[in-house]
Amino acid sequence: MSSEEHHSVEVPSPDFPETVSEDGGFGKKSVGVDEKTQLMEEGSDLNKPLAKDAELWMSIASACAYGLIGLLMGFFNKAVLEDWPYPNSFLTLQMAVSIVIVNVMQVSGLTTVQPLQLNAVKNLLPVVFFYNTNVAFALVAVRALSIPVYHVLKRLTPVMVLAGKFLIWGNTTSIEIALSVLTVVSGCLMAGLGDLSFDFSGYSAALMSCALQSTYLILVERSGTEKGFNSMELLLYNGMLSLPVLLAITLATGEVWDSVESIQYQLAENALFLPLLISSLLMGSLLNYCLFLCTLCNSALTTTIVGTLRSVFGTVAGFFVFGGVKGTAFMFLGVTFNTIGGVGYTIIKYREKQPNTSQNRVRLEK
Repeated sequence: MSSEEHHSVEVPSPDFPETVSEDGGFGKKSVGVDEKTQLMEEGSDLNKPLAKDAELWMSIASACAYGLIGLLMGFFNKAVLEDWPYPNSFLTLQMAVSIVIVNVMQVSGLTTVQPLQLNAVKNLLPVVFFYNTNVAFALVAVRALSIPVYHVLKRLTPVMVLAGKFLIWGNTTSIEIALSVLTVVSGCLMAGLGDLSFDFSGYSAALMSCALQSTYLILVERSGTEKGFNSMELLLYNGMLSLPVLLAITLATGEVWDSVESIQYQLAENALFLPLLISSLLMGSLLNYCLFLCTLCNSALTTTIVGTLRSVFGTVAGFFVFGGVKGTAFMFLGVTFNTIGGVGYTIIKYREKQPNTSQNRVRLEK
């Protein structure tokens, strides 16, 4: 975003407007104050396409980072939760790590975060609620289901985002965007149809996570664009508001004592557990930041589409990394449909963000 510079120039007389030399010297071509202002405005217009390009690349970079980190984190979480099945304790540690990371960055001068105000608490309480319930259900689902089945069910989120925006605000989208989203989702469903093994608790948790995530992403987009929170503030505030609730839940259910006993056993018996746990917690904090950043730089729908494309790779890799699921020709056909829909959506969004250069051209010669 560019800001206008306001210049104050004294004019001795209305009949004799002050003139300044175009190159700062004497005996050269002179222009009036109005002409100089016009030249400056034209120069500002020249910078608009550059600002548009920077905004476009920021949108692309945030989406790619969110997709890559989310892909890796899914496998790390699966590995940790298989040996340490305590999702609430895991989420509590993740919130604590996020708070520490943001505060360290703030002390180091790498970022600036405004103090948490009461009005911010009121605005963010719905975001915090839907975030934590979404993650809790997602952790239950990823533990109960195989990676491919989990991703297949989570790919219903983009449709829920479109439906949520329509029901809440009456927002509609273009036919091209709607078709690309439906192609992505239908392709993902096709990819998993031949590999689904019914698990009621896992299915229920995954579907609840989809509904909660779509609501959560819409609220994050609204919080950032309408209430002025940046991605770091959302990350810190979410952790600060979530941690007390999560601590209370783990204490009330008694999970904290079982999780401590289990983690002691894992540390003694499994040399890889601690590196996996630390990596998963760090990536969880980074993923939260990238999720906020991607949603603010793009939209809730773009974030869910990136998650859908990411889950395609996660599904294919899940067939080989954790085993137990056999791929079929129908699955590969679904992946193809998903890829076509994702590429189509990317092209449409790229065209929407392209600056209209014909409207930004200015004449430098008179």
